Amino acid sequence: KPLTFRTPLEAMNLLAKAVLGLPLCLLAFGLARSLLFDLVAGRWHQASRENSAGKRVLVTGSSRGIGEALAHVYAEVGAHVTVHARSLNSLQEVVAECRRRGAASVHPIAADLSKPGEAARLVAAAAAAMGGLDIAVVNHISPSEFATVARAAPDSAQGQRAAMQTNYFSYAEAARAALPHLEKSAGSLVLISSAAARLPIPYCYEYCASKRALGGFFSALRQELALNGSAVHAGLALIGSIGTESARRVLPKYYKVSIPLASPADTAMDIAAIPVGRLRELASPWTIRPVVLLAEFAPEFVSSRCSRCPGISRDLDWWPWTVAEAATALDLQQLIDFVGCTDIGYCSACRGEI
Repeated sequence: KPLTFRTPLEAMNLLAKAVLGLPLCLLAFGLARSLLFDLVAGRWHQASRENSAGKRVLVTGSSRGIGEALAHVYAEVGAHVTVHARSLNSLQEVVAECRRRGAASVHPIAADLSKPGEAARLVAAAAAAMGGLDIAVVNHISPSEFATVARAAPDSAQGQRAAMQTNYFSYAEAARAALPHLEKSAGSLVLISSAAARLPIPYCYEYCASKRALGGFFSALRQELALNGSAVHAGLALIGSIGTESARRVLPKYYKVSIPLASPADTAMDIAAIPVGRLRELASPWTIRPVVLLAEFAPEFVSSRCSRCPGISRDLDWWPWTVAEAATALDLQQLIDFVGCTDIGYCSACRGEI
């Protein structure tokens, strides 16, 4: 039956609805896609033996936490895996577990990425051990203090430089060193970032600043690769609060309320999907994406909500501002347990070997 109108006004009303409705439908579709993309992509592009067996994979910072879980994921799909930590002793269990899970080969390498030049040496050693690189996952992290900017210790500038060296400069160094190898294999470079790079998180300025710098580096690198017609894929993992050992120790002291923590194993599966689907960016868990989007489009609203959040401690008097102050009340082992360490034999309070 043909569409008829009794008056010209009815036709104009229908046309107006169509003109307004189409943009609204497109907006709703785009919003739904942005909110659900990470969930769908993480499931759709899961690493498996069909798409990842025999791949030559480097995972930095793989003695524990997300890095260890990533090594396990790639071992299960039959990849060649190079694992890394500051010391070989901390990799013994990871190497044994990767072999048990069916890795094609496992290569442990020790390197202190807080020192310039070590990241390039690590990449070169990994490529030599495996005969090249298909996937490089740059995942390591520096211990950072929770502190207010105003009450930072007098020598805090040294700590900030140390955080930037490990969390940013070594990432850039590893990326530059990996590019020639990945160019030959049309491989993937995956950088691990954090929601802290996009959200206003108080008392965490060292970590937030380094991750924001990493985000700028990634954007520029990806654009350069596209302009030059490179075969290398670059992807960014944007992770939220993950249930690592250090997070479970430290976060209860920082937040007054319980913080939901994602499983390291689930996070590792999401990260492993990035090179499979050659994704630009993936958030894990996917539930942090709405908050990140809101922070981009309504930063003032998010900042005001954070400042009024009853779950964030207003006072950091519980924190040992100097090791000397803490040592008067705690012995060394208590200090390690209280502050939390991110690697074997490394204390985040004094940033030195124990």
